[in-house]
Amino acid sequence: MVGRFVRGALVVVVVLAAMAGNAAHRIYHDRQDSEQRHYAMVRDMARLVDDHVHRTIHAADVALDQTASMVAEAGGTARVRDLKHWTRLREYAAHVEGAEALWVFDADGRSVLESASFPNRVMRIADRESFQALHNGARMYIGGGLAGRPGLQPLVFSVSRPLHDDEGRFVGVVAAAIRLDHLTNFYELLGFEFDPLIGVYRPDGEVIARRPATEASVGRSVSGGVLFQTKLREAPEGQYLSPSLLDGVTRIAAYRTVRDYGLVVLTGIGQDEAMAAWRTRTLHTVLEAAAGLLAVLAALGWGWRYLDRERKAQVELAEARTTVERTSAERDESARMAAALDHARGMAEAAQRAAETANRAKGEFLASLSHELRTPLNAVIGFADLIAREAEGPVGVPSYRQYAANVRDSGQHVLELINEILDHARADAGALRIEEERCDLETAADFALRMLTPRAERAGVTLAAAVAPAVRHLRGDDRRLRQILLNLIANGVKYTPAGGSVTLSATLDEGVPTIRVTDTGLGIPSEDIDRVLEPFARVEIAAHRQADGTGLGLPLTKRLVELHGGTLSLRSTLGVGTTVTVRLPRERLLSGPTPPPARIDAVPPPGPGHGPGTAPAITPVNGVAGPLSILLVDDDPTVRDMVANLLRGWGHRITEAANANEALVVLDGPEPLDLLLSDVVMPPGMDGTELARQAARMRPGLPVLLASGFAAHAVADTAAFGSDVTMVAKPFSIDELRAQLARIAGRLAAVPPVSAVPAIPAPATPVPPPAAPAVTGAARLLIAEDLAINRELLAAVFRDSGYRIDLVADGAAAVEAVRTGDYDLVLMDVQMPGMDGLEASRIIRSMPEPRGGIPILALTAGSSDHERRQCRDAGMDGHIGKPYDRDVLLRQVARALAASLNRASSPSG
Repeated sequence: MVGRFVRGALVVVVVLAAMAGNAAHRIYHDRQDSEQRHYAMVRDMARLVDDHVHRTIHAADVALDQTASMVAEAGGTARVRDLKHWTRLREYAAHVEGAEALWVFDADGRSVLESASFPNRVMRIADRESFQALHNGARMYIGGGLAGRPGLQPLVFSVSRPLHDDEGRFVGVVAAAIRLDHLTNFYELLGFEFDPLIGVYRPDGEVIARRPATEASVGRSVSGGVLFQTKLREAPEGQYLSPSLLDGVTRIAAYRTVRDYGLVVLTGIGQDEAMAAWRTRTLHTVLEAAAGLLAVLAALGWGWRYLDRERKAQVELAEARTTVERTSAERDESARMAAALDHARGMAEAAQRAAETANRAKGEFLASLSHELRTPLNAVIGFADLIAREAEGPVGVPSYRQYAANVRDSGQHVLELINEILDHARADAGALRIEEERCDLETAADFALRMLTPRAERAGVTLAAAVAPAVRHLRGDDRRLRQILLNLIANGVKYTPAGGSVTLSATLDEGVPTIRVTDTGLGIPSEDIDRVLEPFARVEIAAHRQADGTGLGLPLTKRLVELHGGTLSLRSTLGVGTTVTVRLPRERLLSGPTPPPARIDAVPPPGPGHGPGTAPAITPVNGVAGPLSILLVDDDPTVRDMVANLLRGWGHRITEAANANEALVVLDGPEPLDLLLSDVVMPPGMDGTELARQAARMRPGLPVLLASGFAAHAVADTAAFGSDVTMVAKPFSIDELRAQLARIAGRLAAVPPVSAVPAIPAPATPVPPPAAPAVTGAARLLIAEDLAINRELLAAVFRDSGYRIDLVADGAAAVEAVRTGDYDLVLMDVQMPGMDGLEASRIIRSMPEPRGGIPILALTAGSSDHERRQCRDAGMDGHIGKPYDRDVLLRQVARALAASLNRASSPSG
């Protein structure tokens, strides 16, 4: 018996050692995986910061070149100290993101001109290292941090270059002062889970910008650290683990050398912070192993006591009976543990499947988001480049006005996507709150219809709404209720074909306020109704593929409804349409005036010359409180005249301005003003939101009404624009405009008019850069692109290239064109409805020579290795990413044509 116990003890020791070894193995590999993930994370962060710093310095370099050209044209630094050259300098500064000011200094280091003020502040830089270096022949100097403009005192760094006359003599310096926080704080928009280190250093190790502890770090040197002593000498980019010279924190870090400018960027996360989750998991693993060890030891002690009792009793029959009972109990326990193990294994497999599904959904969302952002940015950058190069002729050519409208609409699309993503992120973090107030549902419905009517008219969809008097007045967040209606109606318009309709109705249903939005659109399969209310989910059926979006609109709307204590539900039939029903708590009903039921129909179409959704549907009405002195700003003369005549008919005094430049002159003058009424979108130059900020500075307390026809502006937080800024929708509502003027007149009854204070003059029109040289040749190109705006962009890009261009809208048309025509090269969009670019390329490659061997270049917003591999597997010869760079695009086309010609002329070809 003792021998059996000894053998059992040895088995227990082996089991204990195996359990401890397994726990140590798990802890070790978990640490390795955690470190690798965090190194990959900081490498990606370093790449982002590198690109951001390079773009910022490059933009400053371009602005300095433009300023140097301006000084040379004027005949020297002494001849640029006037208002005309100041306005040009201010325009150059506006193109540098994060710029505090552009400066011009003479050969003695005295300030001559500054974009932030006129006349400029007095400053001398003759004793600065940057001035001496530029005087001694340096082409560019990037300096360290220093204080910016008096009063605000932001930290800035300088990028400067020398000025020379026609004979090469040094005549001065031009410099750009850029805010340090522009280099570091942009990463906070991504909602990163850690508090990362982001640093930018000069080649000698001096700190230009750093977060955290920006002010304490700027100007200090880290040249004695591992980065500059070892790592940069080994490679221009890499990663390492080391304590910081500045704060002593040990970080997982990655560094990169900024191309062209020699700066070094560094990103990192604290090792303690990064490994906190690993330490928690390690503690759990140790506790689990300890519990297992204690259980085994307890079983061993129990066995020892049991044998001791049996040895003393020396009753063989009792020992045998006890042995049988123990064996039976162990068998039952083994069966129970086996069943529990099977159950746990099933739960683990289910959890793993759920995690894999979630990861796939996340990947699909990120891919969709990348494509959604890149596609409109392609138009923004492409058309902006055409305008900057004056590809169509001097400013004033009708094509430019259409290009500007395209840029505006694409930029607005990006803004709406970003707003949806940020709202959803705040909702997930529990930071989304509602502000309770009295709301007028009829006014909100009218507001939503007026905002979305231009979009509906372009889609050929009719809008209508009816609000019952019993539910007109509610308690809630007015801005979020408007966002709910805007999202639901916009979603209906998006999925409703031309000739359909979207209808909003608000009624009292069994004592509960109920809002229904019904469309006659494509509908949703019954099995996907629950999915469309989940974040990032999209219904993948052929009819929906042409509709843009991230899949956040309905989930975000549902979250906003739930914040009001309500519910949102869907009912849909394929091919018939969809009804979204919102039910709010009856406690949100408020008593109030109950006018006769009113029907709100679609607003009349906009007037000519101002774009969709901006012309007011108004008629003169008398009786508005006043009179007020109003500065009216709108770049559309038709709209400006209509609104001015209406307001004068109400007895108000009106001063008109066609743009922000004219408005700034009025604000800077002595004329008393009671109100600024401005359009938001006034391209090009300063828009309405920036004008509101300038008005708040120049005339503190001046009320501002900002008018916009875009939904993203309608639900914006206007508190950031000034102390008394209100957003109103275009086309205007007579009742809303009357109510706003009455509110302002009542408030001003006891307050003196706002007096004028000095201001900055308005900027002038910038001087466009010279156009890029055209590519010559007589080749015939076929371009397949489903989006009309991108076809228009590509046609404009190739217009002066010398190539002959044919445009088609889908893959099937591209295949037919290649089959029947003679082309030298095909530019093929990858994602197109019906037959996509990959399938079209495979069909072309199956054709007999020479058509089957025609060069094909992919056009796509995707940039992953998987997407590039798909293009190669489909037979494509190259990849051109969106947004397009005209010079790169033309070079790749020329390279592909040359390669094809070489293959055709070679003996083996």
